[in-house]
This record gives sequence, structure tokens and C-alpha cells, in this order.
Amino acid sequence: MKPVVFGGHFGWLHPGHGDRAVVLCNPLGHEAMWLHQTIRQLAEKLSERGVTTLRFDYLGTGDSADLDGLLRPDDWAGEVLQAVAYVKSVTGVERVSLAGFRFGALVAALAAERSEIESVAMIAPVVSMRGFMREMSILHQTWLQKAQITAADLHTPADAFDLLGHRYSAEAMETLGKLDLRQSRHAPASRVLLVHSGQRDGCDALAAHFEACGARVDAAPFEDFLETFQPGWQTELPKTVLKSATDWLAADTALLPHAGTLDGDASPSIVTSSAIECPVQFDDGRLFGVLCEPASKGMPRNTTPVLLIANTAGTHHVGDGRFSVELARQLALLGYASLRMDADGIGDSQGAAVPRSIGSLPLDGIAADLSRAADWLAGHGYRDVAVFGICAGGYAALRAAQSNPTIRALILVNPVGFLFPDGCSMRAAANLQSGSPRAHLRSMVRAGKWAQVMRGQVRLAPVLRTMWRHARAHARALIAAWTNEAFDTATQSYHVRQAIRRLDASGVHIRMLFSPRDHSLDELHLHFGVSGHRLRKLARVRALVFRNMDHEVLDRVARDHVIAVCHSFLHEAFFTTAMNEAPAGATQGQGVTTSTGVNAGDSARHFDAGLRAGLRRARKSV
Repeated sequence: MKPVVFGGHFGWLHPGHGDRAVVLCNPLGHEAMWLHQTIRQLAEKLSERGVTTLRFDYLGTGDSADLDGLLRPDDWAGEVLQAVAYVKSVTGVERVSLAGFRFGALVAALAAERSEIESVAMIAPVVSMRGFMREMSILHQTWLQKAQITAADLHTPADAFDLLGHRYSAEAMETLGKLDLRQSRHAPASRVLLVHSGQRDGCDALAAHFEACGARVDAAPFEDFLETFQPGWQTELPKTVLKSATDWLAADTALLPHAGTLDGDASPSIVTSSAIECPVQFDDGRLFGVLCEPASKGMPRNTTPVLLIANTAGTHHVGDGRFSVELARQLALLGYASLRMDADGIGDSQGAAVPRSIGSLPLDGIAADLSRAADWLAGHGYRDVAVFGICAGGYAALRAAQSNPTIRALILVNPVGFLFPDGCSMRAAANLQSGSPRAHLRSMVRAGKWAQVMRGQVRLAPVLRTMWRHARAHARALIAAWTNEAFDTATQSYHVRQAIRRLDASGVHIRMLFSPRDHSLDELHLHFGVSGHRLRKLARVRALVFRNMDHEVLDRVARDHVIAVCHSFLHEAFFTTAMNEAPAGATQGQGVTTSTGVNAGDSARHFDAGLRAGLRRARKSV
């Protein structure tokens, strides 16, 4: 596959040697993140059958150029037509079909009504936007409840609609909310494939409507629908659907005697107001990343640090809610470069072409790939490498730093843990984290929770195991305090503390950021004492708790806080000695500082030297 850029859109062209091409239409926001591997697999399979396939990001999404305002999904059908024109121009192919999952299927249908499209594959399509919006609203409210973010914590503008980290135009969503494909005047194409989910999705009525409009409609079931629509590390590839869609789209493809020549830019790049981004492949092409450098040339590479951004669990390099892209471009505005990368088996890496469960990938393998990426950056002139990671990415970053002296700083956000066995996979790591004792204690005073226990809806065994694990660890810590840690040397906590101490002693700066309700904060307390008091002995390690931050940093205000910390931290770690000082408002000797972050009205794009001081003033002691 070949990275391409057209009209500010970033995409991947999967070449075929037939007379047909397919443009894949991404679904909405978070579902595009969840289905990235599935969409890539469809492109790979079509290419193998001779069908040239283009998958791309709409403007303001993925790796494409930013928009000045809010996302407008009502414009996406027009962008699909731009993609169709691009495919025709670089391949010479005239027979073009469209395919899309969920909201992407609706976009494909709208685009096909405005152009000569041979066929449209609609996989679990959104038939009625009213029902879809209701479903998305319930999903967003569920996330808010899980993250314990209240309405008072939200700062959504009146003209915006927030959904799991993505911000859409409220006007655009209201306009789309009136759409129902069963009321369309024409079928989108002469041939239509409808893959129905079996979730009362309206596909039967839609098929009848399209047939009445004169189209030939084929139907297929979407097996494993619920297993597919989950976060990347949990999702399962819908193999049956992929085969059905591939067979249908590749039917009647005439193979050419030789592969066509693909024209286009040999070195594609995305240019924004703050950055120039180039796709890069390294480690013999096995790993993929997007190198983001400041648009205005500042200090040379050998005098400025670079931030290496790890995958968040199984999410590709764009990041949940597109946060990795936003972080990279905001830091570019401040003069810092970054590389957001895909470890082997994830996203657009070479290994992701192999159909497999991302959740089965070993964490130490991801850490090794981060280490290779750090070496690649050093080999390209960057003096100091810092690594940023959320959840599993935070753990992989910590592990990579323990073996690679090139890595001089770490920003760990809600790390999934501090120590796992060799070969431990993402899924196994999640299973090992048995819960939060603080959350369990809060639940114990709720009568409703005990009623669920009595009805058999909640099991006590996992709760008791969690409480026992933490109680035993704290008891060992108390005994170790009287025995100079002799009793503690065989424990997991001892090895965690030793690893952090070695990094601190070798000059590695570490900033850990936690959500107050995240299980990762319990892990910090487990290994470093209540409030992380054992961190006070370390010169270069600090921990912050942001009151309104969620686990994946989807909340918009929390993102500003994290970007502010990254900017402050990079400056302190590599240009000042301020890391040896306690933050203003924090008590000396205290391990963890609770922060309210910067003012919610501040925009990350206006951060300057005064932001660091403002952030410190906003902090207060536990």
C-alpha cells in the first residue's frame, strides 16, 4: 500500500491489477477508530483480488488537514467524490464502487446519488439518522457516567456536538438528523449490497425501497456484529463479512495483463498552519509513523527534544478521539517535533496486514518497537527523545525506557500497570488489573450494589481478590519499613520501585498523570504508598492527578490540561533544572499533586512561556 495526499486528505492506496476501483468511506468518529483494522483488511483483500482500493480520512479527522471550525459530516459525501476523482486520475480506472460501514455507508449512498458509481456496498448501514443520533447520545451518556464527568464539567459550545472526543457542528448534525434513506427518491446505484446487523436496523425496509427504485439488491448477514464494534484491542475481525463484501465488490473484475502505473506524489505530506507532516516507515519498513515537525524552522534537530507518541492500546497512531494528532500539532506550534507511530501489528504497520486480534499482541513487543522508533529518531539527528503514552502505551513507554538510554523523558497517562510478566498481552494485562479498591469501598455503602450482589448480578470474588491484594501489599510495606526493606525485596512493588529509581538515577525525567477514579492511581498507591509518598525521594519523578480527566483523555478540557503539562514538562526536562523543585502550591515531600489544570477557556494554541507558571499556580496540595 502507498501513502497518498490529495486536497488536504491523507489516505492509503492499495494497488490492484484489474479494471475496477473501490473507495472506502469511514464511519463516524469513534467507530472509525474501532474499525480501522477491519477497513484495512477489506482494502488488503480487495487489492489481492485485483481491485485498486483507496481508504482516506475526511478533513479534520485522522491524519488529514485540520478544519478551521467544527467537523461537518454533511460535507463528507462531497469529499468522497473528490476521492473518486483522485483514484480515477492516478489509476486511469473508470469503474468505481463505494463501500462503507455504518455512517460511512450512508455517506457512500449520498455520494453515489451525485455521481456515476457502479455499485455500493453498505455494511451495517445507518438507515435513519434519528435512530442513530439517539444511539450515539445514549453511548455518550454512558461514557460520561463511567468517567464520572458531570454536566458542570463540560464546556461544549452552543454550536457544537461532542461525541467521545470528537467535536461536530451542531447545525450539521441537526441537518443530517432529518435523513432517512428509506425516503430517498433514487437508489444510490444499480447494484447495492446490504449487510444487515440483525439489530432492527431497518435494512429489510431499505432493501425493499431500493428494489422498488429499480436497483438489484443483494443481502448478507453481519455475523459477530457486537464483537466487531468495540475498542480496537477488544474487537474481533468479522471474517465472514469481509469475505462476503470482497467477493461482491470484486465480482466481474477484469484482470489486466500488467499492473497499472500509479501516478502521484512520491513524498506526500500534510501541511497545516503549525506543522509539516510526513509519513515514514522504518525498521526495514516494518513500522509506520507520522513525523510532525514545526512549519516554521526553529532550532535544529540536535538541539531540541522530540516527543514519541505511543499507541493507546489497539488504537492506531491517530489516537482515541484523534488526541495524538491534536497533541502533535499543538506541540509543533510551540516548536517541538513529534512522531506518532504504529507498533507492529497495529494500525498501518506492516504486521497489521496479517489478520489477527490486536488484543493478543504482547506489551513487551510494543515496547521493543517504541525503542526502535527512539533509535530511528536519534539516527535522524534528534538529541533527546521523550515518550508519551496512555494506558498500555504508558506501560510500553516505561518498559522501553528501561532498556534504551536514548529515551530521556517519559509522560505516562493512566498507565495500565507498572510490571507485567514477559509476553503479557493487552488482553491479559487488562484481566490482571482486577479493579479499584477505592471504587469498591464506595460501592459498599450503596444499598443498590448489595441488591445486585444478592440477585447474582455482581460477583464478590473479584472484589475480595482486589481488596486482599492491596491490603497484603500495604501490610508488607509496613513490615518493610521496620526491616530496611529486607522483607519487601521479593514483592512486585519492590521491583517496580527499583525500576523507577534506576531511571531517576540515570537522569530520566518522568511525569505521571492520573484520573482520580482510574485503577492506575490505585496501582501508584500500591507500589509507592498512599498519595505516592515514596516518590518524594526521587529528584526527577512527579505525579499529578487531574480531577476531571477520563482514562483515554477524550474530554476536551482535560486535553488542554495534558497538552499544557507536556509543553511544561519538555521545557523543564531539557531546558531547565526546574524538575528538582516542587510545583507551586504543592507541599515539599508530597508524592502526588492534585491539579485543576489550566483555565477551561484557554486555548492550547495560545500556550506560551507564561502557561507553565499559570499551570503551577492552578495546582493545590492534596
